[in-house]
Parts: sequence; C-alpha cells; structure tokens
Amino acid sequence: MTARGKKSAPKARRTYHHGDLRQALVNATLELIAREDAGAVSLREVARQAGVSAAAPYHHFRDKNALLAAVAEEGFRALNGRMDEEFARGQGAGPTEVLRLLARCYVRFAIEHPAHYRVMFREEWNDEEKYPSTHAEGMRAFQRLLEWAGAVRVAQGASNDAEILALTTWSWVHGLASLWNEGPLRKKTGADSIEPLLERSLDLFMQLVSAAPAPKRAPRGG
Repeated sequence: MTARGKKSAPKARRTYHHGDLRQALVNATLELIAREDAGAVSLREVARQAGVSAAAPYHHFRDKNALLAAVAEEGFRALNGRMDEEFARGQGAGPTEVLRLLARCYVRFAIEHPAHYRVMFREEWNDEEKYPSTHAEGMRAFQRLLEWAGAVRVAQGASNDAEILALTTWSWVHGLASLWNEGPLRKKTGADSIEPLLERSLDLFMQLVSAAPAPKRAPRGG
C-alpha cells in the first residue's frame, strides 16, 4: 500500500483503439483498489493512472459509482462464469457435492480477485433501475444458492426454509472469504492457504445442514 498523500507516477499516455478505453479505466480502477482501497477511487485519479485526460472517463461513466458498478459487474460475470464451469463438471451431483462446488468456487474467486470482491457487494447495486446489469449479475449468483437450498429442502422433505438456508450459506462463505482477505483468519490460523480451513468448514457446515430439523415451536400464548 502506498503512503497516504503520495501518488505513483502516472503511466505514459497510451494510444487506444476504438472500444478499449472503458476496459482500461476498469483495469486502472482495480489496480488502484488493490494498491490502496476503494475509497481512493475517483474519476480523475483513475484517468491519471490510465494515462488519459481527466475528461476521458466521462465518455463511459457518469460518476465514480458508475465506474465501481462496472468493476462489480465484471466480478459477478467472472464468478458466474466459474460457477457455470463447475456445475457443468459436476452435472448430476447431489446437494452435498453442489454445496462444495459453490463454496469452493466462491471463496477461491474472492481470494484470487480481492479488488473485485471489495466492491461487488456494495448496497448501491441493489438499485435495479440505476444499475440494472450489475444487479442482474449479482442476482444470478445468488440464484445458484437458492436453487441449491431448494434441492436441500426437497431432499429433507420440506423441513427447512430455502431462502433462509441460502442467506445463511452466503453469509458463511462471504464471511470466510472476507476474514481471510482482510487478514484475521490468516493471522489466527498461521496458514498460507485457506484450503484446509475451507474443507474443514465445509464438513462442519454440511453436518449442520444435514442434521435433523429442530422441533417446531409452539405458538405463543398456546
């Protein structure tokens, strides 16, 4: 991370072919997030990093959030693509193996692409009207979890709430990846790789999911 107040020298101005300036700005944003954080992103600084004029980003992005939405959308598209590949390889797998595919894919993506991951889950992308494509890609990723949770519900005889199970599973893998990326889990485990922890966590989570459902609570006042 660079010291605050110090800026790296701007890159030499490049000659862009038609259509690649937008991607160059996205790439410059990712480099800036990786080196500092998302708070360091501004259209002016991204333009400087990309070696273009301060006005150039406005040809593609109305403001900083629109640029970050493009970064998030790229991340979701990449994650969804990897999930598609994993599901194709595991076609016909049962709920247990599907969860392993989902969890491994999600956590590994987050660790391999931390700059994308830092901006993929901002609250702003819930605005479907303002960021329709980013929202759609994010929902497509969550739909995988809903499909898995629905399969578990069928396998267990409709004994659980599929949406709550999907949200709980998402919270688990997201927290695992975030705590690893930000350092606490690496420090706590002293490990160089999350893989052993991921596999042990998967085993435990599957035991909990497969356990017999708790008895239904009696209605209040009954």
